[in-house]
Amino acid sequence: MVAAEARQPRGALAGPEHLRVRVPTIDALVAAGWDRSQLQWQPEWRVPQSPHDAAKREAGRSFAGWPVDLAIFDDVSTTGQWEHLLVICEFKAPTLTEGASQLEIYLAREPRARAGYWSNGTESLTVHKRADGTFQHHRNGGIPQPGDNFERPSEKPLTFGDLVIPEAGKLKAVFKRLLDAVVARDSKSTRSDGQLNQLCNLLLLKLDSDTQGSFEPREPLAFQLAASEEATARRIRSQFDQLRATYGDVFANDNEPGLYLDDHTIQAAVYELSNLNLLEVGTEAVSSAFQVFRRANLKAGEGQYFTPQRVIMSAVRLMDIRPGDKIIDPACGTGGFLVEAFKQISEMGIGANPGAARTWAHRNVFGVDKDSINVKLTRAMMVILGDGSAHIHVGDSLLKDRWQRDYPHLPASVQDGTFSVVITNPPFGKNLKVAKNDGKRNGYTVTKAGSREHKDIEIGLVFVERAHQLLMAGGRLGIILPETYFFSSSYRWFTAWLEERFILRGVVNIPMEAFQGFCRAKTNFYVLEKR
Repeated sequence: MVAAEARQPRGALAGPEHLRVRVPTIDALVAAGWDRSQLQWQPEWRVPQSPHDAAKREAGRSFAGWPVDLAIFDDVSTTGQWEHLLVICEFKAPTLTEGASQLEIYLAREPRARAGYWSNGTESLTVHKRADGTFQHHRNGGIPQPGDNFERPSEKPLTFGDLVIPEAGKLKAVFKRLLDAVVARDSKSTRSDGQLNQLCNLLLLKLDSDTQGSFEPREPLAFQLAASEEATARRIRSQFDQLRATYGDVFANDNEPGLYLDDHTIQAAVYELSNLNLLEVGTEAVSSAFQVFRRANLKAGEGQYFTPQRVIMSAVRLMDIRPGDKIIDPACGTGGFLVEAFKQISEMGIGANPGAARTWAHRNVFGVDKDSINVKLTRAMMVILGDGSAHIHVGDSLLKDRWQRDYPHLPASVQDGTFSVVITNPPFGKNLKVAKNDGKRNGYTVTKAGSREHKDIEIGLVFVERAHQLLMAGGRLGIILPETYFFSSSYRWFTAWLEERFILRGVVNIPMEAFQGFCRAKTNFYVLEKR
């Protein structure tokens, strides 16, 4: 049916290049193994004419675009999605030189497209977009094949000096494509937790490569494409083994200790990331891009919720964090509060000296989370912004009796009474409780408040007492908690317990819409001072 339509063009499809070149090319592509559903020529695909038009397209609005004779997508399920455009084909230009120029313009406007193919029925040209954004031409090499390597390395090995600092929108789009590539296409990593963990591994490897490259900006970087897909994957896996050996504490809690992505996914990820400078991007760009990963790592069943960026920014500003403060998030998730604190410190006078900002982050920023993937994401973010990743740990903040056995790195790093600021959005919910025996073993008083014996109690309430332990006298606690804890008659005992230990300095209403889709409880941000 589709083939018949192709041979009987109407309207925009009528023309000599359609009958003489496009139709035979479509037939040849299908014969080579492409699924006809991966090919789009009716309606013709449109390439944005400018970055502004590209932004309009990404926002789902109408935009000015150039029509493409034939578009090839990476899978039958993604045809028509710009994030999955693989090859652009043109048959209109009368000369090879004009065809090459047209393809280069189109490829520069399409961030996901890897190659362009031009033919006039006699001659043909394939244009590959290299990892560094330059182009490689290959004359009369035949039509694109489904098994071709579309991710081509740079003409010369990339150095740190070659890297490009991406804008926020571009970086966010890259991270979204990476997440999609791992989740939707990888044949080895199929569990959602494992997929995100593997993606974190690649990101940390890229950050380490950029860090090493910054010391020798003219030397070839480690993280870049090799001559073939297999060679790239082999090199990247070897580099990751070295990284894991060097930073063992980062990977100590990994259930999947190796890099278990297939060769194709590794190749695609290296292609996407290799020419980007992730060390020197602006903090706003990084924060925006990392929201892609943070959203992907939600675990509502375990009380983990995405804290919207606008809530994080407002909460940190309310805490009035200063360079002299030592801060901790004992349930840091993917590090939103810690990252924002670093950003706001950088905007102060200390920001005039980047080295001083890094020193502050290295000495004064602490975070703990039970989820190793969350910790990886936080560490990666802090490495990008400045070396503030040294005190981001996997662990259970609440059950200190298990530290020596399960988290021996925590006692020296997380010491009670040493922090001036605790800021956190702890997990909470009626079904998430600390057992009475755990409360008793760890010396919590909130687990027996209002009764003679220790009892099972909601975990969010225990985090309030844990914050009290961590704070020095006069220290500030900023915490997101359900409104019920403060206004329900069944929690009157908690209000009395709280007043003995804290002075309430402020309550900020958080609209329920802020957590829509993640949490139904009405929450507020509470600012308290330790008596």
